[in-house]
Amino acid sequence: MSIKKISQNTWQIKVSVRVPGRDQPIQRQERFYGTKTEAECRQAEIIGQLKVGGSLAYSNSKIISTFKDAINLYLAKLNAEGRLSSEHSRKIDRICREFGHLPLSVMPNYFEEWLKYIARKAISSGKKCSPATLNRPIEIVRAVFNHLVDLEEIPKNPITKIRFPRRKEQARNRYLTRDERLALMNAIERHRPHILPIISFMLTVPCRVSELTTARVEQYNPFNRTIFIPPSRSKAGIPIYKPIPPEMYSYFDNLPAGCKWLFYREDPPGVYRPISIRKAWSECLRVAGLTDLRIHDLRHVAVTDLIDKGNPDEVVRVIAGWTSTYMLRKYYDNDSRRVAQNVVFSGGQETPQELLWATNGG
Repeated sequence: MSIKKISQNTWQIKVSVRVPGRDQPIQRQERFYGTKTEAECRQAEIIGQLKVGGSLAYSNSKIISTFKDAINLYLAKLNAEGRLSSEHSRKIDRICREFGHLPLSVMPNYFEEWLKYIARKAISSGKKCSPATLNRPIEIVRAVFNHLVDLEEIPKNPITKIRFPRRKEQARNRYLTRDERLALMNAIERHRPHILPIISFMLTVPCRVSELTTARVEQYNPFNRTIFIPPSRSKAGIPIYKPIPPEMYSYFDNLPAGCKWLFYREDPPGVYRPISIRKAWSECLRVAGLTDLRIHDLRHVAVTDLIDKGNPDEVVRVIAGWTSTYMLRKYYDNDSRRVAQNVVFSGGQETPQELLWATNGG
């Protein structure tokens, strides 16, 4: 099998495939017009088509003709079991948009080439391809095919662990020192003040940014001072209650009249949801001189601070929205030097607002 470049965006594809029941391999060649990646995907498609009737022959079920049909069956299962969160649904939708139109026999080969393309694209852009970037699509596609196996629609799962191995993931261990927090909070107040409340909240309470940017006023309970995150908005698909830090009571008690969102951006003549928070975040990082810091890392910081202040592991787990204590070990920054430097013998640690107030001469 080979792909030979003939001219600009013109490729000669040659394929040779052995099929059960035939003594000689089946050979095909085709001239293809497009990018090299598209040519590789076309090569995978030809291979899958030639293998139909062989080891990848699937059921003649009228229910399933494309991978989208298989995804719909899998989604129905997750919905019936109450295990479909909005985040997981978005990831599945992306897979469906990319591969939903393909026949089942072609899908594994096309999917394999797509994963290679994602890895090459990251390398060519000078970025490191995160293991999770490849692992998550593999997990979803494997689960969809496993469901078909359970339904006896296909004989075996083609997304094998040998052909599609799981890349080893290493948990991030990013924490913010006091000086880094000072630089970050000052940069936000001076350049993007509309994201100050949401960043302050995330530095104190472990949250996902999507849980807060979509939080509406009716999710706030002023009596027990909590924000309710419905199962549809949590990654684990469970209800979560986020406690309000005392220093933010005033913020929530003085939301603009008619405002629909708990975290907002004022842009006269109206008040809007802060949908461009990541762009503002990147700008503040640049001003603060911080590198290798993601907005999701604030979740690590909040978890670490809560545990260091003596909160029980079970309390932190419930607030973060985890169903097991494994995630605590993953998110807690256990650097021994930092732990020794942050031991609290009396009193408490400064809140983000207190840090900002102190640097402004309060």
